[in-house]
Amino acid sequence: MLDLIRQIKRETRMILDDNEAYQISMAVKRTEKVHGDLAEVGVFMGGSAKLIRESDGVRPLHLFDTFEGIPSVEQIDQPAFYQGQFAASIQEVKNYLKEYKNIYFYKGIFPATAKPVENKRFSFVHLDVDTYESTLACLQFFYPRMNQGGVLLSHDYINHQGVKKAFDEFFEEKQEPIIEMSGTQCLIVKL
Repeated sequence: MLDLIRQIKRETRMILDDNEAYQISMAVKRTEKVHGDLAEVGVFMGGSAKLIRESDGVRPLHLFDTFEGIPSVEQIDQPAFYQGQFAASIQEVKNYLKEYKNIYFYKGIFPATAKPVENKRFSFVHLDVDTYESTLACLQFFYPRMNQGGVLLSHDYINHQGVKKAFDEFFEEKQEPIIEMSGTQCLIVKL
């Protein structure tokens, strides 16, 4: 797995350390017996999407991104993030992932772009949306659509106030614990 992670890092820009990338791959693999599609919100250059696809080549993979960078940044998200940060070309990402089947792209601000998947169920969702507002919107959309045993994994929980606040608020009254991972990630297993 580390060879694949390092190969992806040579091919494109992926803002995950090796351990975080490994944790994504293992979470995808361990949810293979959970029914449901895969999703990622915050695709950037497609590195983690390729990792997800390589970890499971069967289930549909839905990729959401503005491809114009972070749409807006509140006070809680500054100074770490700024509007327009992490812009990427959807065409370049599509070209990068062109050899893979069963991948669907949705360009625009989530959840406005989620209509095509609103009746789907999910087994794995990766969030890397950086800000409080975007993280909260993703949790509100995906949590009720996660199948039991499904995994919701997020980047930036440990090191960015906005992401942490969104998770802590959203899961305050829910039975699932927020599991802090090494690196900056957190993980939820739907009960």
